[in-house]
Amino acid sequence: MIFAVVLSSFLLFSCASKTVKVPTVSKNIESPTFGDINAKAQVMIFSDFECPACINFEKIIWEKLLNEYALTNKIGLTYKNFPLTFHPNAFGDALAAMCAHAGWKYSEFAKAMYALEDTKKWEKVTPQEREKLATDISLNMADFNKCVIEWHYINKINEDLALWNKMQLVGTPSVYVNWKILNFTSEQDFFTILDQLIK
Repeated sequence: MIFAVVLSSFLLFSCASKTVKVPTVSKNIESPTFGDINAKAQVMIFSDFECPACINFEKIIWEKLLNEYALTNKIGLTYKNFPLTFHPNAFGDALAAMCAHAGWKYSEFAKAMYALEDTKKWEKVTPQEREKLATDISLNMADFNKCVIEWHYINKINEDLALWNKMQLVGTPSVYVNWKILNFTSEQDFFTILDQLIK
């Protein structure tokens, strides 16, 4: 069965996308992954830190998905970046998040990044504000700043963008379970479907 993603009003709306190109560099890193990579259900999420629907997904679904499903090894959970070109903060947010991931603090940084974007309401996020998030979660700031300034993990973001374009997705967030898009209309619906898939 193939599921199509449907975001209900509680997620505001799905952020539309278009094909984008970014430069590549030599640094590599794996995607942020949590839980059991051999679990029956492998969940993959494409998201954008500035996307209102993604911000609401993080508020309503992400915490439970991470803590009650991934960190209890019921599922494998992988995060993919898709910074939309019409969101001016999104690329910098994604790059900073991957640098936090290199310091083993991805989930903490991502939570703080979504919260910051929620308060900004389309206003510019400064490098100093991202640095403060990194400081607040006790990242090594020399490593973090070097990573951000030198765009260490743009290559990984580029891979995520290429995968998105290949899959011809149309909005964020997009949630896949075992390479099939998950169709849900509410938090309850999301977890009911997921529970059925991991039985």
